[in-house]
Amino acid sequence: MIPILFVVLAAFSFDTTLCQDDASSGEIAFSAGLTGAKRLPGGAHVVYDRVFSNVGGGYDSRTGIFTVPQSGVYVFQAHAVANNNTNVWLELYVNYHYEVSIWGHTQDDDANAGNTVILQVSKDDQVYLASGPGLTSDLYGDSYEIYATFSGYLISPVVEEIPGMVGR
Repeated sequence: MIPILFVVLAAFSFDTTLCQDDASSGEIAFSAGLTGAKRLPGGAHVVYDRVFSNVGGGYDSRTGIFTVPQSGVYVFQAHAVANNNTNVWLELYVNYHYEVSIWGHTQDDDANAGNTVILQVSKDDQVYLASGPGLTSDLYGDSYEIYATFSGYLISPVVEEIPGMVGR
């Protein structure tokens, strides 16, 4: 049985184009996490420092911003845990326009928060998470316990018409 399993696994090939830093393959996905606890004042961007994947090269771990490499319909997900006796309120923005929030509050325990949204976005749009206005957010994280994550992936490309080019 073991030799047959080995032969079956050896027959698979892996598509290395998914590791490219550009979006030319049409595959776009990113996922990043926070490796340490963060206290963020209202309006501060969340910068996720551990990049799990960045197919298409759109996520910037220095800014926490995902710059859309290809227009289309994307799924975005955000998750966080509030430190004991604190709050977490994060908002997802596209080009400074609010889309959705995650919220968690607790006393004598930790609180989980998460949300998922499907959005149509355009090439070069910027998608990011920021702490809710007027409230400090305390995100729990550690290098071996990553609970705060930000992920997104393309589910359908959209061809956008160029103004003035209709009917040509």
